[in-house]
Amino acid sequence: MSGWLPGVILIAVGVTLFAVQLLHLDADVIVRVIGLVFAIAFAGTRRYGLLIPAGILSGLGLGILLEDFHVQGEPVVLGLGFLAIYAADFLTSGARAPGRWWPLVPGAILTVIAGAESTFGAEGARLIELGWPILLIAAGAWLLLRGRIAT
Repeated sequence: MSGWLPGVILIAVGVTLFAVQLLHLDADVIVRVIGLVFAIAFAGTRRYGLLIPAGILSGLGLGILLEDFHVQGEPVVLGLGFLAIYAADFLTSGARAPGRWWPLVPGAILTVIAGAESTFGAEGARLIELGWPILLIAAGAWLLLRGRIAT
């Protein structure tokens, strides 16, 4: 990490915590601000390790904000936070490093579950929530067997 970056992150988090106390803000603003601090740090350094908390915390913070306004769909925003990790990495580096596709998995799962709830109601979402692990098992089995079946 660059020599100045840890100091900037600590100052930004400290200022945020102080402002939350002084201005009697909701504590959930902390999540959004810390996510923004990591996003700015990633923009300045292009270090992938900073992009992960930026996406997760920003998605979580926006989900909390939606919940405060009684809007359904906070898991969608958290899912979009994971998808944003992949998108930002792809746009800045072409996602060339091996394994950089991992955010697509939790992003897709959270987005599908949340979309199912808004489309099919709580019961439909519960059915999908119970069923998606079966899809993971099937995908894992396919990955293990694909080379053996072809030979």
